[in-house]
Amino acid sequence: MPATLLAALALAPAADSAPPRTPRRHVAVDPESLLSREAMLGALRELSVIGADGLYRTAASRGEAEAFDWLEARVRAMPFLAGVGATVERQSFRILIGQDVWQTRLTLTVGGSELEVPAHALAPHRELLSPALHFDSDGTLNDTNRNPITVSGPATVLTSMSAINALASGALRNRVALVDYALVDRSVLGRDQANANLVQLLARQPSGIVLVTEFSNVQGESHGAFVGDLGALTLYDGGPLPPSLYLRLEDLGFLGITSWGGLSAITAARLDWDADVYSPGTSGNLLLTIPGLDRSRAVILGAHVDSPNSPGALDDGSGTVTLLEVARLLDLARVRPPVDVALVWFGSEERGLYGAYHFAGGHDDLLDRALAHLQVDCLAHPLDGIVARLHTIAWPYGRFGDPGMPWADYLRQLAADRDITTVPFAYYGIEADNTAFQAFNVPNVNLIYEDPYAMQAAGFHYNAHVHDPYETIELAIAEGETLEAMGRVALAAALRTGRDAPALRVTPPPTRRAVVVAGHTESPLMAAPGWSEFGMALASEGFDVDTVPFGTPVTSELLAGADLVVALPVFDFGEPDEGWSAGEVQALVDHVAAGGRLAIAASAYRLRFSNARYEPNEDVLDVNSLATRFGVTFGSGTIAAAAATPSGSHALLQGVTTLELAAGNGVPFAVSGGQVLARAGTQPVLAVAGTGGRVVVLADLGMLGSAQSQSTNLPFWRNLARWAAAY
Repeated sequence: MPATLLAALALAPAADSAPPRTPRRHVAVDPESLLSREAMLGALRELSVIGADGLYRTAASRGEAEAFDWLEARVRAMPFLAGVGATVERQSFRILIGQDVWQTRLTLTVGGSELEVPAHALAPHRELLSPALHFDSDGTLNDTNRNPITVSGPATVLTSMSAINALASGALRNRVALVDYALVDRSVLGRDQANANLVQLLARQPSGIVLVTEFSNVQGESHGAFVGDLGALTLYDGGPLPPSLYLRLEDLGFLGITSWGGLSAITAARLDWDADVYSPGTSGNLLLTIPGLDRSRAVILGAHVDSPNSPGALDDGSGTVTLLEVARLLDLARVRPPVDVALVWFGSEERGLYGAYHFAGGHDDLLDRALAHLQVDCLAHPLDGIVARLHTIAWPYGRFGDPGMPWADYLRQLAADRDITTVPFAYYGIEADNTAFQAFNVPNVNLIYEDPYAMQAAGFHYNAHVHDPYETIELAIAEGETLEAMGRVALAAALRTGRDAPALRVTPPPTRRAVVVAGHTESPLMAAPGWSEFGMALASEGFDVDTVPFGTPVTSELLAGADLVVALPVFDFGEPDEGWSAGEVQALVDHVAAGGRLAIAASAYRLRFSNARYEPNEDVLDVNSLATRFGVTFGSGTIAAAAATPSGSHALLQGVTTLELAAGNGVPFAVSGGQVLARAGTQPVLAVAGTGGRVVVLADLGMLGSAQSQSTNLPFWRNLARWAAAY
């Protein structure tokens, strides 16, 4: 570390009430000199076993909640940070599906003795309720009653498809199948072949299934990727499944079983399983704000707590303890940073970045003050032959004329000063939690240990030993040097960025305001954080983007100074039903009457990334409470088309040759006294209405997102931003 760094840091005197933590109680020390790989690994050891009796830290499970409890207790026990006014905020939000596992036991009979072995339940489908209920032991949604199921019988070991195909239909009835996971491993076989093999297995009608994994670091071999979440059984939607568990072959050593051949010693098996599925499920975030000497600016560091039904030591236990180490060091060294340091632990990243998107849509003040955001996600243990490096992945403004990555370049220099190499990498698409900040013009980077070419070729998760039963503390220890390097980069980002104040934005200073009203839109993936390039278009025209978050009524005060307001569709994950109040509608009408611009969007379905369409939106026509005030009425049915054709002349259509839709998601509408700008066949999909044409009507919310890596809608987004900026 450069000798000048300590003198350059902004330091604060110790709080008198804090107990002695260093030999020189009232003098801060260099926090980087205190960074400890052993402390990081010790915390990771504790974290990675949380929830091992259920679903580990799977989103919206009790394991995830316990991990947040553990983190909160750790950060609240830091006396210096408390003394300088650090605050802790615990957020709660809902996602579509959650699960808790109350009991998972696997008893094997070997040599006449019954012995319990470590085994784990499978997580449910993330998006579809019908297959998700296969993983509820009584098949009843939203109850928490204990309904254990026990299946037992003779054991049949299956290590090849030829062995399965040799069995007659129904041959495994009243038997428990111990199956080599390689036979249904979609990472190796591909999804279609894995599903076909599973169908053949199910045709033999086993009473229970135990998937058996084996560690391998050889490319092309199965090592359990996705066995507990997003595997072939989880994704199966062809009918009921028998109770199913997974175990590691390596955990049978105490039975004298050390190879596949040794499984023949198992003569019988009993599965005891009790689980409940919820819709919606509950997840959360944790924010620790450490006040800096300059409270007008901030640096945000993020990591995600949840793991996909695996120990998650690498993804993203590594990032979680990296942030914890930053907090520990500032507390231990008694250092107050130059600007606010916001450490955010996100939930439900593995379910689709829910935590980060929820957070970004509800912290306007922090985002407005933020110099940058660094996401620490994640460590990896590459397969043999793959050489990983620390990459800083960013989404540049290249499509807006500036391909530079100043934040990634700045971090590269900070790392180089510490003899650490980071590699900036441009990626035009959704990467990790950092992407949630893109629409708000917060410079962001994802710090990740990978080879983005070799690992992505056959799937990062498979090639990096994440999302499998072996991403344990042992693999983290093997990558301990890189874990320490991640900690040093994160700490330097927290302490140096605010002091150096590098120029990280490539857009003009904001002089205008856009407000996205998401007060009745529960899925954050259907809100501003999900519109990266539309947000970039707004930023390029000098807009600051703010959000009215879910559950917050819109008022004239919240809309004050807004040049553009985007009113999102009403959508919720269930009770209580959402809807526009008369006061909210009037606030939006008043905004337009005062000369502001308003965009009204509808959505017939729940949308996710890439405009993927899921369950119908039962509240789809609630948009009429607002739309009819401007002469627009949405009707029943949907617009099947995936594209629309512009017609006529209008500023919104300049350079637009076609408009991309989310196929089947558009809601038909009629407009009186306005102008239709684009149609899908004969159906309007884009129009202007209201006094002076100050209201834009979108039949499909998907027009603000994209199903492609490079959307055809980019000219429309830029036109919409310029149109709003022109008034």
